[in-house]
Amino acid sequence: MSRVGGQLAAVRPQSRDLLHVFFVDDSGVLRCLVEEPFSGAVANWRPVQLPQADGLPFSTDYHPAGAVATGHQMRGERFDVFTVDRDGMLRLYYADGRSGWRSDVVPDALGIPPGSGLVTGYLDGGGKLAVFSAGRAGELLCFTGTDDERWRKLQLPLGGTLPHGANLATGYLATGYLAERGRLAVFAVDRDGAFQVLVEETGGMWNPLSPAEARLPAGAPLATGYRRRGVDPSVFVVDDDGDLREFRFDGQTWRSQVLPGGGLTSPASVATGYQDDQQLLVFVVDEVGRLRQYACRPDGSWTVGIVPNGNGLPAGTPLATGYRENGTVLDVFALPRQPAGAPIHYSGYGGGWTGPHSF
Repeated sequence: MSRVGGQLAAVRPQSRDLLHVFFVDDSGVLRCLVEEPFSGAVANWRPVQLPQADGLPFSTDYHPAGAVATGHQMRGERFDVFTVDRDGMLRLYYADGRSGWRSDVVPDALGIPPGSGLVTGYLDGGGKLAVFSAGRAGELLCFTGTDDERWRKLQLPLGGTLPHGANLATGYLATGYLAERGRLAVFAVDRDGAFQVLVEETGGMWNPLSPAEARLPAGAPLATGYRRRGVDPSVFVVDDDGDLREFRFDGQTWRSQVLPGGGLTSPASVATGYQDDQQLLVFVVDEVGRLRQYACRPDGSWTVGIVPNGNGLPAGTPLATGYRENGTVLDVFALPRQPAGAPIHYSGYGGGWTGPHSF
């Protein structure tokens, strides 16, 4: 029940130049909005109808709203969107640029708790798509797909047990045998509030790394980002004290530091993005409903500010980031669940922000 992130995804499919936004609305329907071409700094959007898009979890007293994750197969030619429906099946929506959207279910991906978090990553140096989720017993599940559309289910050796509705995140360690993309790492907060890290090794093996000590909400939302190219990822999460915490890998273990500001609600959704394709930014909605922006300076220190007009949002609002206009416009999407469950967005362009914009 801890998840307040994951119901919203924004991505530019590799075979297309237009930003796609996916979210689960208040009636449990997967929605898709696509930017209109040449729409400029303030985008125009059109809805896209997805097949068999209903029957997904919406937020109740028994489970959180459904999660959305995206990925690519067939060497980037096919774009996939994943959700878990109310019957516990992992649904797949896909498009290849040559025909319309189609839907299917992932074989053997049954019995996943409705409302489970989802995240994707790439194994074998980027050659194999993997979808991660928490199972009914709190185990970490991995479903791997290949270009021949065969799927394999694995249970991975995470160092702790995950709570129902746990969020997950992925990133790539810069060191190791997988030089092109790096070793895939999966991040989570277990039911005891411990930060857990699981790293891909050779031969399909996985290595749990020693978690750093911190007081974190069980299953808390996480986000990964990179201070600069070619370095290990940072992982961001709001801790039990209402501080934004950054975990960094020092080559042996993960250590954490508290970023300035305080005054956050936990759990809270966290999103990362980049200004001018270089400066790492972190976004979160604070306890009084303001959309905060944390910016990493060249010397590694952090500044914190408020996105203009980023007020009046529910604390911890689900967030996602995406890029338009060939990557020159950074959008921050928020899903405040009012009045009809549609997202809003803020656009970073030319060194400033506009918004909020509705769809």
